[in-house]
Amino acid sequence: MIQFNFIPEQLRKERGGFLSHGFGGVASEIFIGILLLVFGILFALHVSLVGVLLFKVGGYQMLQLKWNAMEVDKKLFDQISSESKAIQVRLNSLKPITSQAGFRWARVFNEVSDSVPKGIWLRQMEFSKGLLTISGSSVSKMANEMVSVGNFVAALKGKSSIKDAFTGVDVDSIQRREGTSLSIADFKLKAKRK
Repeated sequence: MIQFNFIPEQLRKERGGFLSHGFGGVASEIFIGILLLVFGILFALHVSLVGVLLFKVGGYQMLQLKWNAMEVDKKLFDQISSESKAIQVRLNSLKPITSQAGFRWARVFNEVSDSVPKGIWLRQMEFSKGLLTISGSSVSKMANEMVSVGNFVAALKGKSSIKDAFTGVDVDSIQRREGTSLSIADFKLKAKRK
């Protein structure tokens, strides 16, 4: 494009503003393009960061929902875990009884059973803190229930498994009670573990 300007050069007014002739030796179009490019990159970065933030917030909310759903399962797990620990404590308390001497206990109970004479009923056998307690009753029509208890104790003292495992068998208590037609004696025997 051809322009004619008849005004002398020193009297001419400059048109345009700050960027009409460029900036620092760079044409104004290039400078504006660089500015637009920088703003565009900053805008795209801002939009992408907002997108990442929204994605992370959504992920956090999903995890929060899963955590709330797992809370019921966690309570159930904690309950089962505490029950398991209680059972383990009980099993550990049985280890001294069932470990090396496990077969002896079977023999002891078998020999106690074999030693029970006619007219004697065992109600309870308890082993606690190294002491075996046998509770039962003796019944007789001829008033010799005390003798039956004495015979039972003598038979127990003669058994090899009782001799090997306990220091002896003693009558802890014996008490006679009168029934309708029978004489009954309730007894308790104790044997201390070696």
